[in-house]
Amino acid sequence: MGTITFLILLVISNGLFAQLELPIYDSNDTIIMHRGYKLSYNSKYKQANWVAYLLTKTETVKRFQRGEFFAPDPLLPGTDFKVDYLKSGYDRGHLAPAADMGYSMETMVQSFFYSNMSPQLPRFNRGVWKKLEMQVRNWAVEYDSLYVVTGPIFDSVMPTIGPHRVAVPKAYYKVLLQKRNGNWEGIGFVLPNSNAKVDFKNYATSIDKMEELTGIDFFWRLEDKVEIEVEGSLGGF
Repeated sequence: MGTITFLILLVISNGLFAQLELPIYDSNDTIIMHRGYKLSYNSKYKQANWVAYLLTKTETVKRFQRGEFFAPDPLLPGTDFKVDYLKSGYDRGHLAPAADMGYSMETMVQSFFYSNMSPQLPRFNRGVWKKLEMQVRNWAVEYDSLYVVTGPIFDSVMPTIGPHRVAVPKAYYKVLLQKRNGNWEGIGFVLPNSNAKVDFKNYATSIDKMEELTGIDFFWRLEDKVEIEVEGSLGGF
């Protein structure tokens, strides 16, 4: 087998050929490609605009033990925000969850880069956000694979923490895409960064609404007809 043919097959087998999870972006955006996830970095707010990845059933089964690996992103100079979170009252909230990245030590470590962190209130991070993350993994098992895009929702006026002025978002979102019985289905969730006890099911919405709210064009690589159908409904989740 020729080298070029092998590389093409490797790309396809790794699910990188379509990259349906990636929102639309341009040459001015700072896009970082890690093995476990891709992200668009916002240098003003010191966190990602979005984090995107494909989560498969197999990846939810194989587990590496979680550790405390918080570290600057080696692909993004100036992302050591340890001092900013210290005694801030906010958790270092994962955007791509460590539990979704537990299928290898490399991806587990990557999930603890500060580029994948955002300031989340403790009850939010350990409550409704965690429950939604668990449900996403359940869906990945049920549907065999799931495209995930997640991130903060920024506002013109946000509090900040620490000397680097890491912005504290008012809310967070997850947008999901899956294919079942030959049909694409999608759904979005937007949850307020609050200590209030809420049910994530009450915050489900269409991807169209999520695009209006975030200004991000999700799953644009789908055929136009399919994209319109998928993004205008809540799907079969």
